[in-house]
Amino acid sequence: MNTPRKYTLLTVCMLIGCLLHACQASKSITIGTFNIEWLGDNTADDRKIRTGADDNLLRTVLRDANADILAVQEIENEQALQRLVVPSPQPDTSLQYRFILGSTGGKQRVGFLYRPSVELVWSREITSIAVETGRTRAGLLGLFRSGTASVLVMTVHLKASSRADSTPELAERAIQLRTAQAAELRRFADSLAKADSALPLIILGDFNDSPLKKRTAIDTLYRAPNLTFLTAEQQSCLLPGLPSIDHIVCNEQAMKRLLRGTLRSISLAAMFSEQDAKRVSDHCPILVQIMVR
Repeated sequence: MNTPRKYTLLTVCMLIGCLLHACQASKSITIGTFNIEWLGDNTADDRKIRTGADDNLLRTVLRDANADILAVQEIENEQALQRLVVPSPQPDTSLQYRFILGSTGGKQRVGFLYRPSVELVWSREITSIAVETGRTRAGLLGLFRSGTASVLVMTVHLKASSRADSTPELAERAIQLRTAQAAELRRFADSLAKADSALPLIILGDFNDSPLKKRTAIDTLYRAPNLTFLTAEQQSCLLPGLPSIDHIVCNEQAMKRLLRGTLRSISLAAMFSEQDAKRVSDHCPILVQIMVR
């Protein structure tokens, strides 16, 4: 008489156990990129002087991003980041980040902010991406671990085509340098794939280009068979109608860990007035979530 009920209770217990296991197995972390536009240490030689109010705007963006690993670009030095992530006098737990910076790029270095809950196992500069000394930057590669999962993350800032390229020759040279950098990035990703590495690889940062442009310098990277441009169709958050130049690129192993539907951009134009948005940056953060357990 009681046998069916026993089986029912057993089934319920098994379902609960499966649900609990699924919750444990679905842990994820958020990884993103943010070019903070000439973030300096607030000394007289800074290209963009920021007030305490400007710093608070930046902190608002960091809280909203809530990234576990954030690739950053255009950072002058450690003092510039320290001012943001450890506000005085009472540190905000949402801004408790460790950080590391690359050594190339002058006042526009690349780096990472990462939560104390994420371990940086090791880091190294990928100097092959600095294809011309003084005009290009190395990539910064980090092996991060969360729980039992590890992921390789590289932050890059490729050569820009800017107002400084004041002649047709200089403008053409900028495109050539960016093309060479994209080729080096593909070589790095290809070498990792040939080594049969099971490590997820995510390359992200300011590419100063888009695969949607008629003349793109990053086509060789976009067409790599073992890489996926998550942001290929992304539009600029501040210049409507133009493609984004900030990107997130994943290898096949990273794609297997990707949480579909989590790619998002934080629109500074939607968060702030036009004046305040300009004080924050001329770029917007882009983020995605990956499974780590």
